[in-house]
Amino acid sequence: MCDSASQIFSSVYLSLGQPTDDFLSKLELSTILFRRMSIRLESVRQSEQWISIAKSTEFTLSANSNEKNLTDLEADFVIPLWVERQIVNVSQHPVWQFVPTVNLTQLQSRRQSLTPAVSFYGGDSREVIAQFSYFGNEIASPFRNHRVWYSPTVPYPTTESETIALPDNLVNMLYFDCMVSAIPIMIVNASKQLKERPELAGMIASWQILLESHRTEQMEFTRFFENWRKESRGGHRARRRRDVLRRDGSQSNWLFGLNSQG
Repeated sequence: MCDSASQIFSSVYLSLGQPTDDFLSKLELSTILFRRMSIRLESVRQSEQWISIAKSTEFTLSANSNEKNLTDLEADFVIPLWVERQIVNVSQHPVWQFVPTVNLTQLQSRRQSLTPAVSFYGGDSREVIAQFSYFGNEIASPFRNHRVWYSPTVPYPTTESETIALPDNLVNMLYFDCMVSAIPIMIVNASKQLKERPELAGMIASWQILLESHRTEQMEFTRFFENWRKESRGGHRARRRRDVLRRDGSQSNWLFGLNSQG
């Protein structure tokens, strides 16, 4: 079974008959592979199947600052979910308090009412900065430690032999993704040479048949992939992600009420 980028590349390249560069270069094929891999992995990251919650290292605010750059704090930081601050220690174990997230325009009103709150903004699409309704020198010692729960970046392979983060029975879906993307390029490039090389007509016809065959198998894999991606995590439960979030919503209201203190 193919389970790494290099194995999938090799399998696709051999299945295509090791095409010469005038039909499909290795660079073009590798671009196709990584583009398709990015699409599939991002789709997983946005689904319930991806364990998409990570906890940042603890941090404190500087005395004269009410901000923290979260993308500098964690290299894989993508989307902030919620912030907590430590309030007390019970039997040497910390107790964490939820800090409500508000719109940046509401932060000053929360500051005026002495209500803990946080907003997120960034100078560009990759930067995430947390701004609080208080400064580091305005909070007592037990409240200085903070942490952020966040959605991390897609676990993209960093080496050619690293296993791709998809279920074993779906990794080979990338093989068909690549075949379906690569064959039309080969057909177009071969068609440009057809006048000088009429013998390519037979190859083009065979590639078209191969393309339709692989499209059928790609659709079969995609159907199973989408069913798995949309399925609720945890024992094939009947409810879906929106149901889980709806139930959590009532608990979230309770937390907001609790956190209006302090």
